[in-house]
Amino acid sequence: MIPQLSPERLLGRHLLVTTLIFFAAFLIGMRLPASLREKAVEGYKAFAITYQGYSGVWLFSILSHNILVSSLVLLSGLLLGIFPILAMATNGLLLGILFRHVGEISGYRKAALTVLPQWVLEIPALLIAVSYGLWLGVMAIRQIRGKEDTLFRYHIGYSFRRYLKVVLPLLVIAAGIETLLVIKIYK
Repeated sequence: MIPQLSPERLLGRHLLVTTLIFFAAFLIGMRLPASLREKAVEGYKAFAITYQGYSGVWLFSILSHNILVSSLVLLSGLLLGIFPILAMATNGLLLGILFRHVGEISGYRKAALTVLPQWVLEIPALLIAVSYGLWLGVMAIRQIRGKEDTLFRYHIGYSFRRYLKVVLPLLVIAAGIETLLVIKIYK
């Protein structure tokens, strides 16, 4: 019998890895040259402008986007964990770029308040989803190598039950808070 760690214990390891990736990418995003940061900010503005004036629909659009992204990241872990890591790095990089941009224009205190919903709820939800995606990737590799005897559908089912119990509620609350902030900003 091969010794196995519980999914929750493994999640802690994967959560640490994804958190380190996110914060490293965030710091890189903050330190990128101004020309690269400006291009990223322009792209973000083009994306964000489509939501201006949609205050009632904002909650649904934020929530549906976050649910789609987090569930795809979780599922993409089946591809050996590559995409969850890329998603976490991309999110950290973009948030670092946007944080510095807002910080330079309005001050870092306002920048911190602007990203607070993401820091408190969205980012942890994404970190957890990515961690389960990474865990699924590790389980897929273990299954291929013959080091895992648990049926793979158990791992998928377990990941999605945890997703529904932990990640989804965090995303719903974060979307509500972010919607209230957006309505306040645009009024």
